Amino acid sequence: MEKGIYFSLGIHNHQPVGNFDFVIEKAYEMSYKPLIDFFFKYPDFPINVHFSGFLLLWLERNHPEYFEKLKIMAERGQVEFVSGGFYEPILPIIPDKDKVQQIIKLNKYIYDKFGQNPKGMWLAERVWEPHLVKYIAEAGIEYVVVDDAHFFSVGLKEEDLFGYYLMEEQGYKLAVFPISMKLRYLIPFANPEETITYLNKFASEDKSKIALLFDDGEKFGLWPDTYKTVYEDGWLERFVNKIKENFLLVTPVNLYTYMKKVKPKGRIYLPTASYREMMEWVLFPEAQKDLEDLMEKLKSESLWDKFSPYVKGGFWRNFLAKYDESNHMQKKMLYVWSKVQNYPDGEIKDKAEEEVFQGQANDAYWHGIFGGLYLPHLRTAIYEHLIKAENYIENYDLHYKIFDLDCDGNDELILESPTFNLYLSPMHGGSLLEWDFRPKAFNLTNTLTRRKEAYHSKLSQVSSDVQGKSIHERWSTKEEGLEKILFYDNHRRVSFIERIFKKEPTLEDLWKNSLKAEVDSFYKEYEYEISKDEKKIVVSFKGDYKDFEIHKRYLLYKNEPFIDVVYEIKNISKEPITLNFGWEININFLAPNHPDYYFLIRDQKYPLSSFGVEKVNNWKVFSGIGIELECSLDMETILYRYPIETVSLSEEGFEKVYQGSALLHFYKIDLPIDFNWKTSIRFLVK
Repeated sequence: MEKGIYFSLGIHNHQPVGNFDFVIEKAYEMSYKPLIDFFFKYPDFPINVHFSGFLLLWLERNHPEYFEKLKIMAERGQVEFVSGGFYEPILPIIPDKDKVQQIIKLNKYIYDKFGQNPKGMWLAERVWEPHLVKYIAEAGIEYVVVDDAHFFSVGLKEEDLFGYYLMEEQGYKLAVFPISMKLRYLIPFANPEETITYLNKFASEDKSKIALLFDDGEKFGLWPDTYKTVYEDGWLERFVNKIKENFLLVTPVNLYTYMKKVKPKGRIYLPTASYREMMEWVLFPEAQKDLEDLMEKLKSESLWDKFSPYVKGGFWRNFLAKYDESNHMQKKMLYVWSKVQNYPDGEIKDKAEEEVFQGQANDAYWHGIFGGLYLPHLRTAIYEHLIKAENYIENYDLHYKIFDLDCDGNDELILESPTFNLYLSPMHGGSLLEWDFRPKAFNLTNTLTRRKEAYHSKLSQVSSDVQGKSIHERWSTKEEGLEKILFYDNHRRVSFIERIFKKEPTLEDLWKNSLKAEVDSFYKEYEYEISKDEKKIVVSFKGDYKDFEIHKRYLLYKNEPFIDVVYEIKNISKEPITLNFGWEININFLAPNHPDYYFLIRDQKYPLSSFGVEKVNNWKVFSGIGIELECSLDMETILYRYPIETVSLSEEGFEKVYQGSALLHFYKIDLPIDFNWKTSIRFLVK
C-alpha cells in the first residue's frame, strides 16, 4: 500500500507599527506581492496566510489591487486566513482583556474584507504561556501554531509531531500544531528534493500525518539573497512542481481543512516557550555564551540530537529585565491602559483604546537578530501612540502621581501637564526617565543604553561567504570598523544625572566612557519634596555626599511650554572644596545626519551625530518633525556633545545605529566654607 502525508504551508507577513513606508514597500515588492502572484497561478495549491493588522491596513491603503487578488484566492478556497493579535502584541505582557479584543479585532477585519471567519491564530514570535488557552479560545479561535521545540521539551519525539494535539485551561480547549524546525531551515534554502525526502521519511500508509511549515513571508524574497533564489533562480517554482510530481505521496492542505478530516493525537500541556533562537536571545550575554558552549560541547560529543529538547534558554518576559527601556515602555503601556479603562465608554474611549493597541506592538519590546528595541523609530512609535491615548482622555490639568511604575520596589514620580509628562526616579538621583512633549506625542529623551551583546564577539567572524545561508547562520556587516565604536555605558541612559570628576574630562573620555566619575548620581537615592499650586508643580531633590549637598529642582508649569531645572550645590565641609561638576541630558530626534535635523550653537549648525566641545549659555535643536528645543543657561558652561551609537544586529548584518545625543554641561566650581553655588536652566519646547 502506498504511503502518503499531508503538507501545509503557512506564510506569516508582518510589519512593525511605526515602520517606514519605503521599508514596507520594499517588502511588498520583493516578498508579499511576488509570493501571492505566484500562488495565484496555482489555484490547486492551498496555503495558509497570516497578515498582522498594521500591514493589512497599509496594504489596503497602498495596494487595494492586492486585496482583490487575496479575496479571489479566499473565495476559491485556496487561502485560509489565520488570525492573531491585530497589532501583533506579545500576548502574555498585555492585559487579559486586550488579549481577547486584539484577536477579535483581526477576526472581524478578515471577515469584513475577505469573508472568512478565522479558525486559527498566529502567535507573535511564537511566545507561548499555558494560560493563553483560555483567552484565545474566548476570542473564537480553535487552533494555534507553535514551534516543535515546545513539544520536544515535554518528551515527545520527532515522529510524534505529524499531527495536532489539544491543550486545555480551565475547561477551555485549543488545538495546537507543531511547526517543523527542520522545514524552516530547508525552505527555501535547500534543494526542494530534500523536502520531499524528509516528508517521505515520515509518510504513513493511513496517510493521516501532516507536516507544517509556517514561517516569515519575508524569507521568500526580502531576506538577503532570497529574491534571487526564490524567484529569479526559480526555487519556488521547482518546489511547487516537485510537490505536484509527488502528489501520491504529498498532499497540500489548509490547516482547518485537515482538522475537519483528522482527529487530534491526544491531550498535551506545553510549557512556556518560544522558538529556540528567541530563548537564546533573551538571556544575558554571559548566559548566552554559556549556553552556546554547552550546545557546542553536546554537538562535539554527538549528544546534541538526544539532549537538545531539554537544552533551552530563557523566558521571553526576561527581556523586561534585560532591557530597562523595554520594561519602561511596557509599564507605561499598562499605566496608560489603566487610565483609558477608567474613562467613560464612548467614541473618545474607543479612539484611545485603538492607540493603546498600537502601543502594544511587539517589535520594539525585544531584540535578537532583528533590530527591534534597537530601532529608535519603533520605540518612538510606541511612545507616540501611548501619548496620543493619554491626549484623548486627559482633561489637560496639572497633576502628579507617586507609585512604583517599573515594579522594581521603588517609587517613581510622574508629573503631567497639558504640555509635558515628566517621569522622575528618586532612587536614581532624581533623574529624568522620560520627557514627553504632548502636543507632538513625542518622547524627547528616548535613548538606548550602550550594552554588551553576546553577538558582539561575532564581529571577528564577519565573512562575505554568506550566500544561501539563513539569517540565523550568517555573520556579515553593513560597514567597516564597527568594532572601534563598541563602548558600553555603566548604567541606563537617563537625563539630569550629576557627575563629579577627579579631573576635567575630555570629549573622548565621555564618548568612550573611559573616565570613571567619583560621584555618579544614578547610584544615589535622593530625598524629595513635592508641592503643587494652580500654576505649577515643584519637585525638590536632595543628595547628601561627604563634603557637599546637591539640590535639584524641577518646575513644571500648567500653561507654559517650558520647564525649569535649578541646581544648587552646598559646601558642608569645614574647608574649601573644588568640584569638576557636570550634569547630563540625553535626547533623541531620530535623524542624525539629515539637513533638517541639527544643533544650533552660536549661529553654527551641527549634525545631531556630530562631536563638539563649546562654551555656551544657549543651544538649540531643530528637527524635521516640527519640534524645536532650546536650552538657556544663566551662566556660561562648557558643553560636551557626542552621539550615542550602538552596534546591533539585523537581517542584513551588523550595523551602527544612532540612539541619541549626550550633552554634558561642565562647570569648574570653587566652594569656600559655607558657600552655595547655583545655576538655573530653562528648556523651551515648541
